[in-house]
Amino acid sequence: MVIGTKKGAVGIGTLIIFIAMVLVAAIAAAVLINVSGILQQRAMATGKESIQQVSSNIVVVSISGITNGARTNVENLSLAVTAAAGAGRIDMKYTILQVGNGVNQTYLNYSSSTVGNGTYIASKIRDPSNLFTVETPVMDGSSLLKLQFSALDQASPIYFPPRQQYKFVIIPEHGASVTISGVMPEAFSSDNIDIYP
Repeated sequence: MVIGTKKGAVGIGTLIIFIAMVLVAAIAAAVLINVSGILQQRAMATGKESIQQVSSNIVVVSISGITNGARTNVENLSLAVTAAAGAGRIDMKYTILQVGNGVNQTYLNYSSSTVGNGTYIASKIRDPSNLFTVETPVMDGSSLLKLQFSALDQASPIYFPPRQQYKFVIIPEHGASVTISGVMPEAFSSDNIDIYP
């Protein structure tokens, strides 16, 4: 009787240990599955953000300017821009334009109505997707927009006489900024001049 009782006790103890091991393994598996799901979501989000950050979203097609009456300075400038191949939609409301001449610089934000101190306006040249309005200035790869601003109508006027350095940086909400720099022509032969390319 004593020997049989001991064998039964050992069997119940083994069963309890086995059940405890199964429970621990199940809990550990649940934790690992949960953590792997969270890590996968974070990895996907990080990958998407990385692609947005390293890809250049905006392409500058051309830059032109209008000179003053004496043709000694470029006062008003226009940049024709489009979205790069593979880029998503770009909202110009959140796109900043940095303008400089090697001496001073300024940052311009989008305005739906006025070109003035610290602002630029945008208008559509081509918009087959019908994305662009003044209130929602959105473009994609099929769009071509014109960004316009006054170099003189700023808190610190920026002068672009002949042979002056220029630097324009477009900073989108997502993605790498685009920089166009160079030197103004040696002389302005007309009121409207092509600066880039």
